[in-house]
Parts: sequence; structure tokens; C-alpha cells
Amino acid sequence: MIHPKAIIEKGVILGEDVSIGPYAYLESGVHLGKGVKVSAFAHLRANTYIGDNTFIGSGSVIGEVPQMIDAGAEKGKVYIGKDNIIREYVTINCSSFSDKATSLGDGNFLMACSHVAHDCKIANNVVICNGTLIAGHIEIGDKAFISGNVTVHQFVKIGRLAMIGGLSRINQDVPPFMMVVGDSKVWGLNLIGLKRADFSKGEISQIRKAYKILYRKELLLKSALDELGKLDSLVVKEIIVFILSSKRGICGPKRSSLWEKLFLDYPYFIRRKIPTYESIMKFDPSKFDKG
Repeated sequence: MIHPKAIIEKGVILGEDVSIGPYAYLESGVHLGKGVKVSAFAHLRANTYIGDNTFIGSGSVIGEVPQMIDAGAEKGKVYIGKDNIIREYVTINCSSFSDKATSLGDGNFLMACSHVAHDCKIANNVVICNGTLIAGHIEIGDKAFISGNVTVHQFVKIGRLAMIGGLSRINQDVPPFMMVVGDSKVWGLNLIGLKRADFSKGEISQIRKAYKILYRKELLLKSALDELGKLDSLVVKEIIVFILSSKRGICGPKRSSLWEKLFLDYPYFIRRKIPTYESIMKFDPSKFDKG
């Protein structure tokens, strides 16, 4: 299943049943597991390791050097696990040091034109939607969902089962299970994600309590952590450990300024439904050439 117009350098290691499309370019040092599919025009740079049954979309570039002005001559690695879907024109940069790696776990879905920069650590079953930009040294936990055209600042950590709304800008850490919208503001919980992950009603109830303590009681962070410590719950302990390990600080609560209320929130209350039927042209067959 290797197209005759694919370019495969010496030193590439191919697993069983791989598929490589036309004009794909695999450099020496690329390792593909069994069942990997590489689409047309994809470019896999040296020191890229891809696990079983992973799909690489058309025009994707995996393992390119970091986009750093002071990038050194040494080239790092990219480790990608099994059962990932990496769609067309995705770019994933290698690590900035030869003894380290940019890594993706298993079962991740990276949609078209998304970017993962150097030294990122993406866990398992993460969804990154179209056009999202993940800067360097970012860590993303299991089953996080990052919507389209999101930008994430370097060194940010995104916790397990967090959800980021479309067009958001993230410059602080996102605790597990939270939903962030806009400019690093927590609006609520990722309840749909929690239910899909088979969290029990009791666990969700404890997470609700933790959310209210953190983002509704207006406590200082130390006081909020003391309150969280009184909740006997493993999921709450996960939130506490995440916060204590945060170096950038965590995203804050949604508090609309007067300007935001006037120009952003208020229109939602007064807008009307758009009568879409009025914008649809009436079809008149007589205007078209029957020949």
C-alpha cells in the first residue's frame, strides 16, 4: 500500500499494513507502527515515532523543528501513540532538545489546520478542533476538549475533561472538569463531558461543590483550598493537586465588566430570531436553461 510516487528515505522503519499516499515524504529515522495511514503530501521529519493504526492527513507536517528564533542545531523527537486521527494540514513540532520529545498519547483527534508546538504533552482521547494553536510546553489531560480557533499560551496546563469554548484565549491553567469561555474565564462545568465519561451522580455533585467554592464564594485561593480539603472526594482531591502544582495560576471566574455587559451580554437578551426563510431565494425554474 505504498504509492510509487511516495518518497521514503533509507532508514525509515515501516510496520505491517501501512499505507502511504502519493508525494508523502518520510525522512530517515521515521518509525511507523502497523496499520498507520499517511495521506498524500504529508511530510514526516526524522525522529518521528507513530503508533499503530494512526491516521495522518493530507499535507500534515510532523516533526518539524520548533518555531523559535534561537532554536539550536540539535533536533528533538515526536512520539505519537496509537489510534490517533491527525487530519489535513496539522503541524506538530519536535521537542527543543534532543533528549526530549513532543508527545501525544492514544486516541486523540486533531482536526484540520491545528498546531501543536514543541515540547507539548498531550494525554489520551483529547479533541483539538480546527485552527487551534497550542504553544510550546503545554500539557493537556485526558479527554479534554478544545474547540475551534482557540489560542493557548506556552507553559499552560489544561486538566482532565476540561472544555475550552471556541475562539477562547487561554493564558492560565484550566483545572480539571471546568469549562472556559473567552479570555481565560471559567463559566461552569463540563457536565456533558463528565456524563459521557460515566462519572457518577455523587462525583458530579462533589465537583459542583468544588466549583462553587472556587468560583462563586469569592474566597481567597488559600481559603478556597482549605474548604476543598474538607470534601472527602477523589475527584476534588484531583482538583486540589492540580491547583497546588500550577505555576501560572488558574483561570478566574466569569465576571463581566460594565463594558462587557453593555456590548457583549446585552445583545443576547434583545436579539431576535433571524427569519431565515426570508433570505432564501425563491426558485423559479423558468429562469434556468432547460437545455
